[in-house]
Order: sequence, then C-alpha cells, then structure tokens
Amino acid sequence: MYLYKPFTFSKLQFKNQHTYIIVFFLTILSLFLAGTTDAKELYGYNIPEALIKVKADSAFSAHFATHPMMGKAVKVISQVEKPHTFVNKTSSFYLVLLLLFVLGSLRLIFPTYFRHLYNAFTSPLMNKRQLREQIEQNIQANIAMNIFFSISIGFFLYALLFTQTTIVQHASYSPNLILCGLILLVAAVYTVKYLLLKFVGWVFKIASVTEAYTYNVFLINKILAVVLLPFSIILAFGHGGWLRLMLAIALILTGILLINRYTRSWSSLGSFFQYSKFHFFMYFCASELLPLAILVKLTFNTLV
Repeated sequence: MYLYKPFTFSKLQFKNQHTYIIVFFLTILSLFLAGTTDAKELYGYNIPEALIKVKADSAFSAHFATHPMMGKAVKVISQVEKPHTFVNKTSSFYLVLLLLFVLGSLRLIFPTYFRHLYNAFTSPLMNKRQLREQIEQNIQANIAMNIFFSISIGFFLYALLFTQTTIVQHASYSPNLILCGLILLVAAVYTVKYLLLKFVGWVFKIASVTEAYTYNVFLINKILAVVLLPFSIILAFGHGGWLRLMLAIALILTGILLINRYTRSWSSLGSFFQYSKFHFFMYFCASELLPLAILVKLTFNTLV
C-alpha cells in the first residue's frame, strides 16, 4: 500500500539553491569588473597606446591587402574630376518659351503686318510711304512688337552678362530680378527716346523728319529683336569656347543693322544736318551713345 508524501525541500536542496544564487551574482559582478579594467594592461603588463595603434593599423592593412579589389596587385587609377556646379536656368528656359510663343502667335495673328515689315526692311525703296502707313496703322501689332523687342534685348543683355562676366553671379540681387531690371531698362530707354524725338519735332517744327527717323529706329529694332533671339538662346544655354564666336557674329549683325538705320534715315536727316556735321555728331552722341552709356553705367553701379 502506497502512502502519499508531500513534496518538501530538504536542507541540502535549500543549501544548493543559495550556492547557485551566490555564483550567479559573483558572475555578474565579475563581468562588470572586467568591463572597467584598463585596456592598456594585458597580463599585468602596461602596453603603450602608440604600440596598440601601430599593431591595429598593421592588422587592418594586412586584412585589406588580402581583398581582391584592394590588394597590392590592383592598379589604382586616380582621376581629378572637374567640379560641376548646378546653375538654375529655369526662368531663362520659360522666358525663351514665352518669347517663341509670342513671336509665333503674332506671326499667326498679324500675317499681313509681318509681310509689310519684311518688305519694308528688304526693299527700302519699294513704295516707302505706303508701306510705312500700313505698318504704322496697325497699332496693336506695333505695341506688341515693341514689347517683344524690350524683352528680347533685355534677355540678350542678361545672357551676355551671365556668360561673359561674373557680375550676375556675384551680384547682391537674384538673377531673375536682374533679368526683369534689364528688360525694364531697355523699355525705359526707348520710351524716353521716343518721347524726346516727339518733343524735338514739335519744338523745332520738324515733325515729319523726326517721324521718319522714329519709324526707321523702331523698324530696325523689331528686326533686331528677331535676329538676336537665336543668339540669346545659344548664349543662355550653350557652353564652350565657341560662344565667343556666336557673340562676335551677334555684335557684327547688330552693328550692320544700326548702320542700316542711319543709311535709311539719311534721306530725311541729311537735309536737316547738311550744313553742320558737328550738329549731327552731337545729335548722334546725345540720342544713341548717351542712353547706352547711361544704361551700362546704371547696370554696373547697381550690380557691382
């Protein structure tokens, strides 16, 4: 017959449990003490830190010497990369799209005006008075092309300053503000010139002479705005030594068109200045060179 005997801890079992607990705490304590030992001491000897660093570097180099891509047998090619700086030309890109869109839209809306404009430029002796009247009567197209001229020339000057100088890069104003300022300056210069010519014609009673000269000035301006647009795009987005060639071609074409302006106007201005070449030279300096000099001086003083 089996009797049920309850389970109880004996004195030996209780003693063994205390032993395990003491051993556990001693182990934890030894780990903490081992973590706080000085790393420079090994087997009771003090090892210099410089020697440890040399051995570590040597072991590190020996380890990577066995690497197939970093061993001594691998030929290392060192190449100095050119710095590539990011230049944000988003505003110039959208402005070019706007100019092309405006020019194409005007060409579709006023096809007769552009045909008369082309005939007046290529054939100055072909029924000049009739072509002039037809061009001047289209007021909307004239105003739109004058605005297009201001934007196109302002953008050309901005591209010229940006690529050939460091004025825009080191200016205290943002490039977009400089671009808008150049466009407004070109518009202001030719607005003042137009009003001045009107005033001179009224004061000296030579309205017919000044009107003929004003017509030739703004006719060449419209042609110049279209001619310089491709060069503005090349200067704004191109790079390399060939930009100087494009700039030289643009300046030569500009000079030819300006000379053409005076050859066209000489038939009306010749009778006015035929008795005094000095007066013509003074007029040329006051109406052509002085506004450009003021524009350049104002731009330089503002940006630099």
